Amino acid sequence: MTHYRSVSGVSAIVDRFDTFLIDQFGVIHDGDRPYPGALDCLRKLKALNKEVVLLSNSGKRSGANVERLLRLGFARECFDHVVTSGDVAWHCILNRTLGGPFSPSSKIFLVGHDDYDYGFEALDLTRIEDPTNADFIIIAASQAPRTSLAEYGERLLAAAAANIPALCCNPDRMMLTQSGLQPSAGEIALLYERFGGKVAYIGKPYLEMYRYASKTVARKTLARGLAIGDSIEHDIGGGHKAGLTTLLVRTGISGNLSNQRLNEEMHRHGAFPVLPQL
Repeated sequence: MTHYRSVSGVSAIVDRFDTFLIDQFGVIHDGDRPYPGALDCLRKLKALNKEVVLLSNSGKRSGANVERLLRLGFARECFDHVVTSGDVAWHCILNRTLGGPFSPSSKIFLVGHDDYDYGFEALDLTRIEDPTNADFIIIAASQAPRTSLAEYGERLLAAAAANIPALCCNPDRMMLTQSGLQPSAGEIALLYERFGGKVAYIGKPYLEMYRYASKTVARKTLARGLAIGDSIEHDIGGGHKAGLTTLLVRTGISGNLSNQRLNEEMHRHGAFPVLPQL
């Protein structure tokens, strides 16, 4: 088993970094309330003039995430930016950077929440009910366990056979719910690929997420950046691909994993949290 150095808190390494890219769900809050010490940590980072970017695989745009953070009790001055995969995907569609059908004024079929505001109206995207008639599918969120993975498969099988491309703007495969871990949007996207469908991905661990984040920070570089998250595949793997130092927290989806299981996941994804020597 490989052994990795642990630190008791961010304060032990804070002077080595200028920018902190911190995941949201499972790292600073559990969906209902902040984790103990999370708000204080963010405040101390800002007091030390560190730039704090909350980097989230959320299919919603950043404004909606800021509003949620405020409702949970986070002060706006405790973070500089919120960058979501939904925001990055929105701009990719607007600027046509993904090519092909992923462009404004298209017909889309949404896999997500009907009551969420994804900002599609500003892109002149028209939602339709039959995925086989869509120009492309947007996989933004999962409603598991209310909607099972098998039910999503039934809805999407014909679209995959019809070669309708999909854009997944939340690559997370699993999510924490009151019913435990459940399949997230990334798992639906993988199912669509197993059906033969083509999927473009935006979010961690894909580099477009980090390129976009680097444009938001005042220093315009993540050279002295630390990526913090609870997902080996997405937070640690993505940070490594972006050339960042990474720190895994033992909360969220990694909270109940044994050291042996963590090592297995690290080797499976080729993603290892590495901190500089103190």
